Amino acid sequence: MVCFVILHYMAADETIKCVDSILENVEGEKQIIVVDNFSPNDSFGVLKEKYEGNEQVDVIQTKKNLGFARGNNFGYRFAAENYSPDFIVVMNNDMEIYQEDFISHIYSSYEKYGYDILGPDVYSTKMDYHQNPQTRRILTLKELKKKYRKLAIKDMFPWLVCLKWYISKLFGRDNKEQKERERKSKIPYVDEVREGVLLHGSCYVFSHGFMKKHKYACFYPKTFMYMEAEILYYIASKNGEKIIYYPELKIDHHEDVATDATFKSYKKSTFSVKCLKQSVKAFIELMEELQEKK
Repeated sequence: MVCFVILHYMAADETIKCVDSILENVEGEKQIIVVDNFSPNDSFGVLKEKYEGNEQVDVIQTKKNLGFARGNNFGYRFAAENYSPDFIVVMNNDMEIYQEDFISHIYSSYEKYGYDILGPDVYSTKMDYHQNPQTRRILTLKELKKKYRKLAIKDMFPWLVCLKWYISKLFGRDNKEQKERERKSKIPYVDEVREGVLLHGSCYVFSHGFMKKHKYACFYPKTFMYMEAEILYYIASKNGEKIIYYPELKIDHHEDVATDATFKSYKKSTFSVKCLKQSVKAFIELMEELQEKK
């Protein structure tokens, strides 16, 4: 069996599209766990009513907003304890799967490569490019500390973030987004398996081998949002765990639905600064802790 863990926050329509794409298209034994991350609107009730009586879908809720890492960990643990699956797919709710043999490829790729963590070919419908494998690198401890200092200044003076947001809104934000879309669309599609690469954080396949070593959590729990991919890669590398990018597994990603549903203005920027600052601090502490153990 394969369990699909989908973290939901507010955007019920997107979550329903995601769940239905799996139910309607993906063949094989599967269970879908939708984790409502304590949405302040009525979307939890909408989802409960929508899938009531469907034995292939569990809709559960956290007792508070746990953020990305711990919210997904909540669903990951629920899946492991209640279904003992062979694999757990942890994916964003703004994604859709159209591939019938998605589950079949999960099993066959494991037989061939024996991975701990797999990343599929993630296609961004918003930016028109393939998001795996990632081209950015992991920052050093020194670079992270420098980044933290910059974020601390931004967090201390949020009006600067607001001012920047308004300026970009008035003078060419759309043009900037178009240029970014064009830049990313030129990133070449990787059509071969790659090992030991940084993967995009929107979708992971965790094998039963990974689950034996990490029974209760797939993500480092000290972040709220941001840098989960980098930290997962860092920890897996330190543990000697095998990460692969597997292009035969395909998924569409529509991006930013949860945060867009929450923030419609500069508040998204100030919220992002706070979350990124917290994540960078957590990563710094993790690196220093692991270095001390050497």
